[in-house]
Amino acid sequence: MSTQATQSGNHAFQAEIEQLLDLVIHSLYTHKEIFLRELVSNASDALDKLRVAALQDASLLPAGEELSIRIEVDEKQRIVRVIDNGIGMTAAEVVENLGTIARSGTKRFLDQLKSSGGTELPRLIGQFGVGFYASFMVAREVVVETRKAGAPGATRWRSSGRGGFAIEPCERAERGTSIELHLADAEEGPQGTLEDFAQPWRLREIVKRYSDFVEYPIRMLAEGKSGEWETVNVQKPLWARPKSEIKPDEYEEFYKSFTGEFEAPLETVHLSAEGGAVWQALLFVPRSRPYDAMHALQQKSQLHLYVKRVHIAQNCEELIPLWLRFVRGLVDSDDLPLNISRETLQHDRNLKPIRSRITRKLLDALDKLRESRPADYAVFWREHGAVLKEGIWHDDSFREDILKVASWSTTHGDGTTTLAAYVERMPAAQKAIYVLLASGDLDARAAASSPHLEACRKKGFEVLLLTDPVDEFVLLKLTEHAGKPVQRLDRGVLDLDDADREAREQQEKAHARLIEDVQGTLKGRVESVRLSSRLVDSPAVLAESEGGLSPHLERMMRQSGQSVPERKRVLELNPSHPVVQRLAALREQGGEPFERAVELVHGLAAISDGQAPSDPQRFAKALSELLARG
Repeated sequence: MSTQATQSGNHAFQAEIEQLLDLVIHSLYTHKEIFLRELVSNASDALDKLRVAALQDASLLPAGEELSIRIEVDEKQRIVRVIDNGIGMTAAEVVENLGTIARSGTKRFLDQLKSSGGTELPRLIGQFGVGFYASFMVAREVVVETRKAGAPGATRWRSSGRGGFAIEPCERAERGTSIELHLADAEEGPQGTLEDFAQPWRLREIVKRYSDFVEYPIRMLAEGKSGEWETVNVQKPLWARPKSEIKPDEYEEFYKSFTGEFEAPLETVHLSAEGGAVWQALLFVPRSRPYDAMHALQQKSQLHLYVKRVHIAQNCEELIPLWLRFVRGLVDSDDLPLNISRETLQHDRNLKPIRSRITRKLLDALDKLRESRPADYAVFWREHGAVLKEGIWHDDSFREDILKVASWSTTHGDGTTTLAAYVERMPAAQKAIYVLLASGDLDARAAASSPHLEACRKKGFEVLLLTDPVDEFVLLKLTEHAGKPVQRLDRGVLDLDDADREAREQQEKAHARLIEDVQGTLKGRVESVRLSSRLVDSPAVLAESEGGLSPHLERMMRQSGQSVPERKRVLELNPSHPVVQRLAALREQGGEPFERAVELVHGLAAISDGQAPSDPQRFAKALSELLARG
């Protein structure tokens, strides 16, 4: 009696199969559209197997015959078929592979090929043998017809996904496999729209999303053209071609098609790795920042993951640090292990070196961009610099590399500068790298006129102007560079040299009563009052105390709903300024004129620093009275 005869009839699924099948159908995959990706992947595997088998038996694959995948749709009957002309299965293999979940014929085929000394391993994706069962997420019945290459007879397998399956001989002239899905009724989709997989346009969309780069042609009947078949996938992925053969306009065309952007990318990085883990990456730095790049809910990777050209994940956070989330592109791996649903990567030893190499290559590319194309680099930094600087805080291993690429606005000219260029320009008398963390809504131009800069400007010391909210956190890590301490001009006592310190201390002794009375007038609204070494042209300025909250950090904490203690700042007075000298004279008289003058000086100091006066009504009243008096 033939093997096929012995396998005919009704069969029960393997023990506990219904529980496992229920898990596959209802829990394993997030989106039901995945069923088509899985069936196309299995068909691609079958074609790979035939191609490898034909290396030893050429009769299995006649010369010139094309290997392909066909998708047929009967909208009226609600039937979808996925057909390949690959290796096919015998009746025994049908029972073994379709009657046992997670018993992967693909994995066993690879194991056998390795043990036999095969070196040309096909690009197979099926690792767990469960993808086929995703069909039952959308189908009320599945019928498989298959014929093994080089073997007589064909087999039909039929199941509703419950209880068991039926198997019987059938007529099939050609080798390969046809999987026929009798679709269940359309149902509400994740966005409330009807998920109707009997629509050809919907299947085309799924193929483009998940299987566009499967190397075999995937064909469907052309819309509006009776009986004419057309290929719906790209097949040849650009990243798999040698870089020397790819023209710049091909990269640009792919980028626009892949991302939906209209502009060409600023930079393209194409890299591959072989030997250990085999993978390729095609990465792009966009010219413009996405509108939601800084939104907390949108902070996620923009890299797609492919495994053997099949799309696995859209925002794969394991492949790139969050501070490179502006980068678009993909990684295609031959070796990455997947979890059983193929939707989440396992955290294994292959991931870390891929992530590290991608990060390193991107930073190298940005450094070359800065050196060779300064105009494009200026565009990059304006659009993406704030995001990149997050890595200075988050990533100790790449901090120095980021600092090579990073730049800041500066009082030295209109552009930006790197730390290395800043240090190179430092005069011998300058002991520290001076930075101003601009408060309020000051941009670089407004920050450049801040009173905090006056003493540095007088001595010819350059200052870096930090206007991004992330700079608050950057400074927590950037405490020194190239052996030079980093000093904030808006915080603590500033004495640029010993002479400044001695002069300030002498002035404070001479104006001790003025300092005491100003502090008494502003009691509860300032932390303290002192004379300043940082002022030249302005009468007063507000400084942060060492360890105090900056306006940036205070605002972020309030926006996030955290309770923030009342922030009090230090009022610094310039004893050489006529306004402060007039203030000293009014103190001798005492009374309301002195208090009104203190209110105006305090309010003007806040305004010059981009802040509102601590008591706007009191400030407005004092100003009105002053104007009324002429």
